[in-house]
Amino acid sequence: MLMEQVTMEKDKIRIPSRFEKMIVDLSDRTRTDELLFTRELEAPSSVGFFIQSDSENEKQIKVISDFEILGRKGNEIILSLGKITGNSSTGGTNIMQAGKYSVYLTSKKSEGKIGIGYQETAQEPSEFERLYKIHKGDLNNPPEEYVEIYSTNLSGLNYKDEVVYTLSVETMKNIGLSVYTFSEQGSVSVDFIGESQCFIGLGNPEHNRICDQLETTLSPGEYQLKLNCENSDGQIYIFLKQ
Repeated sequence: MLMEQVTMEKDKIRIPSRFEKMIVDLSDRTRTDELLFTRELEAPSSVGFFIQSDSENEKQIKVISDFEILGRKGNEIILSLGKITGNSSTGGTNIMQAGKYSVYLTSKKSEGKIGIGYQETAQEPSEFERLYKIHKGDLNNPPEEYVEIYSTNLSGLNYKDEVVYTLSVETMKNIGLSVYTFSEQGSVSVDFIGESQCFIGLGNPEHNRICDQLETTLSPGEYQLKLNCENSDGQIYIFLKQ
């Protein structure tokens, strides 16, 4: 009986209380870019999404903003998901300018539900200005206490798991990473690989050119930042806070 209770809890949609949420029953009809809701931001804001579903069928969430979304090439985010429950989710945080954004759902008729959590936090004007400069290609704009550990022009480079920085940790340590890219062609991403933490695809121009203030706690060991790029242009900057 205990094992059954644990399994049921694991398969539940659980959106943290800090998010506003909408739960959609997928069993009533098929949907194609159906508008779920529209929100209006009175000031530039960070908008976080926490999306789960207890249905195996593939679903697509599309977010469209009135204006460019910082770190992205346009004003649209597309998220695909199958079954994601328990402690897992898809979504992430995006910086949007003042104005409206709308959330759409595409899904087949199927048993189960999808839960969309969203959280909006107004940005400090100076912080938005810093991120907006990065969005427009002025990448050398780190947060306070972050120092540059690597930068390069990507033109002509073709790297596969090229180690660009190594960090040796002797005792438990809190660090912060910021990775900024500006590329119009090709592919580029940074992986942070180590003993206790791994982050893949930081600063990816197809999904998010701005990875800002990723903070984590490292156990003792060696950690490497690896650059992958092919047929890219533009630049990449990596900053570290220790």
